[in-house]
Amino acid sequence: MFPIRRLIAATLIATGVTAFVLPFRSSIPVRRLDDTFYDSLYQWRPVSDRQNTEVVIVAVDQASLETIDQAKGYERGWPWPRRYWGSLLEYLTEDCHAKAVAFDILFTERSVNAGEEGKTDDQLFGGAIERAQKEGTTAIVFGANANGDGSLTRFVPPVNPPPAFGAVNISDSEKWRTYLPQRNGRPSLALQTLQTAKLSSKLPIDRPFLLHYYGPHRSASGRQTFRYVSAANVILVSYGEDEQKWHLNKEMFRDKIVLVGGIATGTYDVKATPLSTEFPGIEIQATAIENFLHGDEVHPLGLFPIAAATFFAAWFAALGVILPRQAWLKLIGASMAILAISILAASLFLRRDIIWLPLAAPLLATTITTIGAFAWSYLGEDRQRRRLLKALSSVVSPTIAEELARDPSKLAVGGTRREMTVMFTDIAGFTDISETLPPEKLAPMLNYYLEEMSSIVLGQTGTLDKYIGDAIMSFWNAPLTQPDHAALACRAALRLVARETAIQPQLRELGASKIYTRVGINSGPMAVGFTGSSHLINYTVLGDSVNLGSRLEGANKLYGTRIMLSQSTADQIKDQFVIRQLDVIRVKGKLKPMAVYELIAEGKPDAGIARKIDKYQEALKHYQSLQWDQADKILLEIRAEFPEDGPAKAILERIAHYREDSPPADWDGVYVAKEK
Repeated sequence: MFPIRRLIAATLIATGVTAFVLPFRSSIPVRRLDDTFYDSLYQWRPVSDRQNTEVVIVAVDQASLETIDQAKGYERGWPWPRRYWGSLLEYLTEDCHAKAVAFDILFTERSVNAGEEGKTDDQLFGGAIERAQKEGTTAIVFGANANGDGSLTRFVPPVNPPPAFGAVNISDSEKWRTYLPQRNGRPSLALQTLQTAKLSSKLPIDRPFLLHYYGPHRSASGRQTFRYVSAANVILVSYGEDEQKWHLNKEMFRDKIVLVGGIATGTYDVKATPLSTEFPGIEIQATAIENFLHGDEVHPLGLFPIAAATFFAAWFAALGVILPRQAWLKLIGASMAILAISILAASLFLRRDIIWLPLAAPLLATTITTIGAFAWSYLGEDRQRRRLLKALSSVVSPTIAEELARDPSKLAVGGTRREMTVMFTDIAGFTDISETLPPEKLAPMLNYYLEEMSSIVLGQTGTLDKYIGDAIMSFWNAPLTQPDHAALACRAALRLVARETAIQPQLRELGASKIYTRVGINSGPMAVGFTGSSHLINYTVLGDSVNLGSRLEGANKLYGTRIMLSQSTADQIKDQFVIRQLDVIRVKGKLKPMAVYELIAEGKPDAGIARKIDKYQEALKHYQSLQWDQADKILLEIRAEFPEDGPAKAILERIAHYREDSPPADWDGVYVAKEK
């Protein structure tokens, strides 16, 4: 191949993959992958020390709890008397002249501690707040939860006029990468503190932003990123004790924004951040305040730079695979492209002003491009294509193989999405058979069985996907288009069961006393094409619809049936085949319930089968309406006429169980299958 042809191929592959990948940037899997990369990069950032910045955190740490509990004249367990907080507030505002004091503590319930001087504990605290607001210039803010209607949770201490409040709704269920300046129409605690202190923000306050974290709460050496002061020390000094004894001085708080909150176990909610799964919520507020004051935020790149990075990463990967001839050089070329985009993203993220290049799209594009480039490199030549067609002829019918040989362009290379039908078969109790038969007898028996069953699939122009032990996976509507793919699969299933019955004598001679095959069939959107590596490649189907076909095969066990269909397959073949709805179930691994059907025969049912189907459908309606007696009566009639009917037996047993252990009151008639 000429270099220019390879260059064009690499460009086309990279362009196509980039166009394919970019629309998925906002999908949940890609976002989660980006979040993982984002959090990982944060672990590499150096700590930006905030010990001497505008924010000081007065924390209820474990030492504070022990100090107050043991200090003579103060002995109290948590929660402390609120008059302690009033004394702390007056000290910070009147003695230290802090610029702002913000409490990341909710005072929504009445104090459990006794008051003094004929006043309740809450009244004493409220009076201290009023004095601090009246006599000082310090901005005072309290945290509150902002409800959905914009109202705030109550504040018990009586204060007139009421202080300023900032929303502290920080959910424990989410990882805090983004900060919301507004919560349900209310300013956050960080924003309210700045506004009350008449400080301007260098970040827009009307949009969320990615928090610029300065470091972990505590490093491996024990040093904290922000300055923390023990709340107990401040309280004791506020009551007149010596500052030096408690390692304090007023200058520590002068013109500072002081955040008051808990970090001891039981006094705060642990939050999850990119730096840690155990991060104090108050430090998130401190980080947000610093971000507002200094204009610090993580700057995510826009669509055009991401698209450019994605394209060039994919392009270099394609070149790295297509240009060399040796396989090991191709792998190195693709790896270098991945390494290059990763280094670029890391370099941008480790800057002082963090720039975030989401890595999922470039890496996904690079991976897909690598596969596509390998496919082009190895399948683009006629010799390679003929080799693949020869291999494919063993899994498709001769008719399809001949047509593909005449027109190789009909062979989908690289994967396409289309509506298809997949069929799974499995021998019931094969484990027991394999344990009783020695390997030298098991292999010939299994080979004979697979040969007979595979011939049925190929005879109905199906494609053999793979053998999984005794199981067979096959599909229709690829590589060639087959509009009647669902009917072909159902016809194959019926003939497979009939052939199995016919060869029982031969199977017994080979050592299998009884072979009983179960079949699951589903129709739906699937991805079909070649997957694998440079060492092994397979023409297969992938997707949720494929997994459902496998689940249906196993669900036969619940009803004693041979062939089970999904709703989508049944809708396509109901006018050509005899089917009956078995139930509405939720198979393992699926959230959405669905109707499942038994495939009985092709054509029209005889009078007996039609009668059985009608009676069963009537009984099923009674069963789903919790009308056990009516359902029982009809099912017993079916059993009397058709003793071997598995579904009637299964529903009878289930009704008997529900008579003893009733389903929940909101039961919707859906049966939850607990096995695959």
